[in-house]
Amino acid sequence: MQVELVSVETADGVRLDGALRRPAGGDKRLGLDLLICHHGVGGNFYNPYFFDDLGALLLDQGCAVVRVNSRGHDQAYRGPRGKLGAEYEIIDDCRQDWRAWLAFAESLGYRRIGLWGHSLGAVKTIYYQSIERDPRVVCAVASSPPRFSYAAYLASDEGARFKADMDRARHLVATGQPEATIEVAVPIVSSFAARTYIDKYGPDSPYDILARAPGSTAPLLVTLGELEIDGLAFRDLAERGPGLHAVSPQVSYALVPGADHSYATRVPALWDAFRGWLSDIGVIPVAALTT
Repeated sequence: MQVELVSVETADGVRLDGALRRPAGGDKRLGLDLLICHHGVGGNFYNPYFFDDLGALLLDQGCAVVRVNSRGHDQAYRGPRGKLGAEYEIIDDCRQDWRAWLAFAESLGYRRIGLWGHSLGAVKTIYYQSIERDPRVVCAVASSPPRFSYAAYLASDEGARFKADMDRARHLVATGQPEATIEVAVPIVSSFAARTYIDKYGPDSPYDILARAPGSTAPLLVTLGELEIDGLAFRDLAERGPGLHAVSPQVSYALVPGADHSYATRVPALWDAFRGWLSDIGVIPVAALTT
């Protein structure tokens, strides 16, 4: 397997690394030149992921694959703008990361570009397209995006704990300690800088996928694993996902049977959902539908 290690620099000076794989042949049976694959919270481009198996399928169909880091890779590190990583990132900054990777793809001559994000990367995929509506993006896939909804978490059985964590984060920001970290339990057990916790889960809910998804101008496929439908961050998507297409014809939804959040053993089912969707939206060339 030939892999090219690549890197980009964002407009605000953050270096991001990735790995590019190119297909051996030129028969683009998927109708895409390149798919940019984005990790989940605290992940990175080189750890084992369902993108490994998915990448082999894409390459076989003539589509190049680049697995990329965002500035939220790994838990924490120090960058040119100070502390970065999952613990310190501000989600809106993902727009600079996506712009840099799309410019990189364009510089290599790729024109028909798709995005595929998983978990937090899926949230960023939806958010980016809802704001930027980037014409270079032919289509996008968001696999298992958690819903960041202040109202939903507050109304849940974990609402009291969520409010306590949010109040602690607000107090730290109000007293001039935005980068002080707190241990939280809702919606996941983790540690975040106070301002990051408020940015993700605060009352404004700027990254609510159910509000953002209809804003995408490119066709968008949202997938969810059958085994995660009862999770606090995913149950609203499980309930309302099937109706997204009626709200916006650009948005489709697929529940992947037997899949958990990692899709590790269900890549063939995820691939079938993806390829069938590409056919439905007319991305796959007609001559390739029977291959």
